[in-house]
Amino acid sequence: MSLAVLPFNAAEGTSPALGRQLSNFLADSLTAFAGIEIQKVSFLTPIEQDGQQRAMFINIQELMDPAQVRELFNQSQVDHVMDGLLTINGDDLDLTMRFFQRDVGDVTAQEDYKFTKAELIPKLKTLIERMAQEIGVQLPPEFQDNMEVGTESADTFVKFLEGYDSIAYIQGSNGAVSKDFNPQSGMDLFLEALEEDVDFLGPYESCIQLCRMCAQLRVGTFEMCESTLLKLQQKFPEDFRAAFALGEVYQAVGNASAAGEWYEKAIAIAPEEGSLYLRLALAQLAQGMPVNAERNLKKAMEVDPNLFEAADQLAAVLIQQGRAHEAPGVWREFVSRHPQSGPARVKLAMAQAASGDEAEAEKTFETALAEVDEKIFVKRFYAPVLAAKGDHDRAMDFYEDCLEETPNDIPLLLEYARTLQSADREFEVPQVLKTALGSNPDPDTRAQTLAWLIELEQPKRVEAVEVARLKMEEGDFESAVKELRPMKNWLGDYWKLWAILSSALNKLEIYDEAEQASKTLLGFFPGCEPAYGELVESLTKQGKTEEAAGIMRYAASQMPQSLGVHVNLALALRRDGQVEEARALGRQIREAVGPNEELEPIFAEIES
Repeated sequence: MSLAVLPFNAAEGTSPALGRQLSNFLADSLTAFAGIEIQKVSFLTPIEQDGQQRAMFINIQELMDPAQVRELFNQSQVDHVMDGLLTINGDDLDLTMRFFQRDVGDVTAQEDYKFTKAELIPKLKTLIERMAQEIGVQLPPEFQDNMEVGTESADTFVKFLEGYDSIAYIQGSNGAVSKDFNPQSGMDLFLEALEEDVDFLGPYESCIQLCRMCAQLRVGTFEMCESTLLKLQQKFPEDFRAAFALGEVYQAVGNASAAGEWYEKAIAIAPEEGSLYLRLALAQLAQGMPVNAERNLKKAMEVDPNLFEAADQLAAVLIQQGRAHEAPGVWREFVSRHPQSGPARVKLAMAQAASGDEAEAEKTFETALAEVDEKIFVKRFYAPVLAAKGDHDRAMDFYEDCLEETPNDIPLLLEYARTLQSADREFEVPQVLKTALGSNPDPDTRAQTLAWLIELEQPKRVEAVEVARLKMEEGDFESAVKELRPMKNWLGDYWKLWAILSSALNKLEIYDEAEQASKTLLGFFPGCEPAYGELVESLTKQGKTEEAAGIMRYAASQMPQSLGVHVNLALALRRDGQVEEARALGRQIREAVGPNEELEPIFAEIES
């Protein structure tokens, strides 16, 4: 029997974070002990701030209208739904739990529990048993003995749950948090819980997770993550995970040298962890130290011979150093240990091709097709090799075999479309592109795939956009705009039109219209890096520097590896008067790219 669990709403004066995470804890515990399917529902609602889509939790401070709860049965296939209301007055807790069943008109059961905060932990067992009873699930005998939360202090457990709400929020919103959200509060709650019970590992592990997420998704600041992790590392110097996370945090801000130092400290604590040598090697590669990286990649494979990524990176390092002939040896050794690994066989073939031995690469592919049980993976990567050498018929056969297994694999569909085009079967391409578009691609892939489809199906209209592009190159911006404006109604989802139009409008100093053109483009093609430069230009020329900085912060969180986005973020910050942060980011960019004459005028503005 399947169950959906809604967050417990929190009455006025009660922590909404506790209500949400208490219901999540009960759901996770029931899943762990009974192994049933539980759908945890999040009350995250989209909001718009600074022109960007974000999300925030909602809490209505009372029990929901049963009709609203019952809507879940129309939206999912669950058999039962649970919701509730939590009220705290001093040390007294009141919890109402309600249950709903499919095909029953109203609440099927309601339980009201009153207990003190000190009784919270033992009461959890009662609540889980009631949930299991309602949906007809038998809890195993070990539930009675093993139902523990990691601490005996209810106050400490409550702080842990409230701190964990920050993790749930960042995960649920994928980093698109409200401007008012500060993850420092969650970090502080975890640290307080550890002060109260140093043996309670939940806050330690979760605090590390929170810091890592903040660094990866650019939530909060580097300083708060660094400070929190340093406290954890000092408190648990014998555990490598805080040192490892510090390495990740430094790497996220482009400080590969400091990242490497912390990875080395983590290795000193846990030399048996092969993944630590791998991360150290990646930091060394970022510093231009391939020899050191090679040594540590070999050490990673020595410590953990099954570490696929270490083998992959080692082969790549050898190729980058002009030693491509050594890369196949890395994969031969790995294949000898994992003969049924399709990915390792494919990597061996690709390494052989990179070393110039295409005949041996084809032999490896053919041997893999004969010996590996799961042949689809091999076909998936052999197909483009066959297509490149002109064996279109066999390549298309392989693509079609793979598409039978995964008909909505978007990269596979697009490769197949390109192969059809190369085989002079362009008339079949539009249908493949439409299948890809119907398979829920990410916005960037959708925009580029749709552009390809438009170019195939509407060539005359696309011609007008090309004429405008040529006018732009000639410096005739007025003619380019005149050519494009009427086409907006016909090619409104053709990203190339909006890219040219926004640039031409900025050149003509029509900044309000350039702003709208850039925002339109980014609305359906958020990964179009040049559009951010046009948007920053149009906004700052209109005095909207704060909005420009906010948009670029969000863009940088979504595209942490994009040089162009980070350059535009630094510019936007400088123009908004956030001088120190702009200069600090400019220094990081300089360090990452090295001497670059093209960027010097931009650096001059950032550093002024």
